[in-house]
Amino acid sequence: MSAITRRHLLVASALGLPLATALPTRAGSADRRPDAAATVDPSSIGFLPDRLAVADALVADAVATGGVPGAVLLVGRRGAIAIHKAYGNAALRPGPVPITTGTIFDLASLTKPVATATAIMRLVEQNRVALESPVADYLPPFAKAGGDRARITVRHLLTHAAGFPAGGAYSGKVRTLPQIIDEIAQSRQLFPPGERFLYSDFGFIALGAVVEAASGEPLDSYAKRHLFAPLGMESSGYRPGPGLADRFAATTSGEAFLNIAGHVHDPTAQALGGVAGHAGLFSTGGDLARFCQMLLNGGELDGTRVLKPETVAQMTAKQSPFIGEARSCGWDLDSAYNIRGALPPGSFGHTGFTGTSLWIDPLSETFVVLLTNAVHARPSASPVVIPLRRQVSTVVAAAIADLPPGPGRIPANLPASLDDQVIVQTGLDVLRAENFARLRGRRVGVVCNHTAVEREGNHLADLITGTGEINLVAFFAPEHGIRGEVDASVGDGIDKKTGRKVYSLYNLKLPRAQRYRPTTAQFAGIDTLVFDIQDIGTRYYTYIATLGYCMERAAKLGIKVIVLDRPNPLGGLLVEGPILAPELSGQFTAYHAIPITHGLTVGELAMVYNTERKIGANLEVIKMPNWNRRLLWDQTGLPWVNPSPNIRNVREAALYPGVGFLEGLPLSVGRGTDMPFEILGAPWVDGSALADRMNKRRLPGVSFVPARFTPTSSKYKGVRCGGVQINLWDRRICRPSELGIYLIDALVRLYPEKLPATTLHDMRSMVGNKAIPAAVARGESPEKIIASWSADVEAWRKRRAPFLLY
Repeated sequence: MSAITRRHLLVASALGLPLATALPTRAGSADRRPDAAATVDPSSIGFLPDRLAVADALVADAVATGGVPGAVLLVGRRGAIAIHKAYGNAALRPGPVPITTGTIFDLASLTKPVATATAIMRLVEQNRVALESPVADYLPPFAKAGGDRARITVRHLLTHAAGFPAGGAYSGKVRTLPQIIDEIAQSRQLFPPGERFLYSDFGFIALGAVVEAASGEPLDSYAKRHLFAPLGMESSGYRPGPGLADRFAATTSGEAFLNIAGHVHDPTAQALGGVAGHAGLFSTGGDLARFCQMLLNGGELDGTRVLKPETVAQMTAKQSPFIGEARSCGWDLDSAYNIRGALPPGSFGHTGFTGTSLWIDPLSETFVVLLTNAVHARPSASPVVIPLRRQVSTVVAAAIADLPPGPGRIPANLPASLDDQVIVQTGLDVLRAENFARLRGRRVGVVCNHTAVEREGNHLADLITGTGEINLVAFFAPEHGIRGEVDASVGDGIDKKTGRKVYSLYNLKLPRAQRYRPTTAQFAGIDTLVFDIQDIGTRYYTYIATLGYCMERAAKLGIKVIVLDRPNPLGGLLVEGPILAPELSGQFTAYHAIPITHGLTVGELAMVYNTERKIGANLEVIKMPNWNRRLLWDQTGLPWVNPSPNIRNVREAALYPGVGFLEGLPLSVGRGTDMPFEILGAPWVDGSALADRMNKRRLPGVSFVPARFTPTSSKYKGVRCGGVQINLWDRRICRPSELGIYLIDALVRLYPEKLPATTLHDMRSMVGNKAIPAAVARGESPEKIIASWSADVEAWRKRRAPFLLY
């Protein structure tokens, strides 16, 4: 904790929180700016002041340490506000402008639920729009486009299930709404409507047009007349007037970091003149507090009703069927984007790219509004904002003192069943639940590393030896040892904690042919081999070669192999990248002819190896209850254990398949930095030029910013490098192998003298064949190279089908 945070906490605990503002009570009051309203003590509305002070300190610390230029935090409960504070600056250029509680923010994507979805739901309750009606009923270009576009419903758009891409490139262009609707209707759909969730601006731009078609009023006029004016949200609306110029929080415009205070930041909303269904709304913390309270009151505030209670219930109820991606009509319930922290299921909210967010908990009648100008003075949102949002929500949840005992009231937006609350058990969890019955009476060897832990974090080695009833003969250690505590190279030895023998499967002191393969002597005395190592879904991750080598030796010696299955962190659906050429197979980073991202669990891989390589092992896979192929790691409920020192989070695991195959080239892929595989470059790379070239490609799920870094180890140790940081904003649509091809194409075109054909040849073992490096050297387009492996990938899908356990 920083000194600033400690100071805030000491002040808060010694003096109590500053008295906070209450929500205005009269719709006709002359001044509804929150800094002019009455105040309450947080404890009077059921908060523990000392705990709530931590939220104040977190935001103050984020501003003081430069994470965001300025912020407004507002925490309310039961019709009153417990914290409403301003921090830092609304603008930094040409000189600092202090922020106030009345500062007006560009809400970015908070526009979606606050303006567009609420307008749609009001029209629904008036029978002017139906959730199940085709969008084509309101927007003729969708009918004209035909096919799947004619099947898209209003509900599909509200829940981001229409199949549209995230958005389009409209920066610097001017469009009318009919023009953009025509373009959206003709845009490529990534999947049929209703198949899955994919966050999309296109869908809400279309919803804004539906509001206009159904009501006869433009979206900005409708929202002002029927929502904001009745609720007393006097500082809220699109295209704010010049009379409010001194109250805006500045954002940015392109690389020049120009202040564009009062003008919408989003380029597509700019193209539409500032009014769009996905972005363009401006508001204050106080106005959003009124909006939150209206929803908590069931659609009414200060005697004015804008929605019926049943409409609010429908709007905030789970509408999407997708496991792990719970969405309501415009609101996030529990998707990968949620920021609810420790607030309970049933709460809902949304975020905005400029650094804005709100979250509402009906159970405790609490809401949190956090507005920042995070994009001011930087080209993309601050990395501080996402964790800060969740931390503040968690602190607020912990500060609530008087929740009812037991389950209390059930929020209206909880589903009737909790099918989307997935608790996955690994093979080790299953084995432990059985009290290791399958191993009793056997002479057991265990291949494992530090990832071999069950849900509570207990290691397989300790669990087996702790029973006192399993004949554990020896451990077999891959790179970094069975507990991840040694350098890369591992020697034979004794596990200090259990006293059992440890044999090395990664001894770099031996001749290459003997470094990674178990010997007959090492397997002497065992009749059952248990394998439990976390894979990361990538062909050249060496632990899956260790699995194959162990199976080969076990088959020759008649030893049974039990694989304890674990989730693929990339899920089980992503399959892409070139297939390994047969002549390269059998190597430590290239064991079997599969794509770079294979889409299998480690247990399924074992089955593929056993059959396709004709190993013939006596193989048993202990399956994972509740896992399915749609689940990414953070939807499993399992703790994340770094599978290797340079794979420290799910982002790096997702990028590794594309960035990793560049390691054979004279490039740093971020080893020796805090962002391995999220950053890459070399001393000779101009990060701005590379980022510009890559961003023009508009690759799905990623964007790029220039970076300078100095690795502390590995390639270019101690040398200042230029390059790019890869911002992974949607793992579900990112195609890492394609990303890798586009990266190497950009680098070769920018620096042909640094990456000649002879150097590119060094990619072959990682990328999987000789043809791709040669195609890059010839200057073939990335699209042609990517197309070259599509038939092989489809063939792999058919090959793997008999081995799918889930």
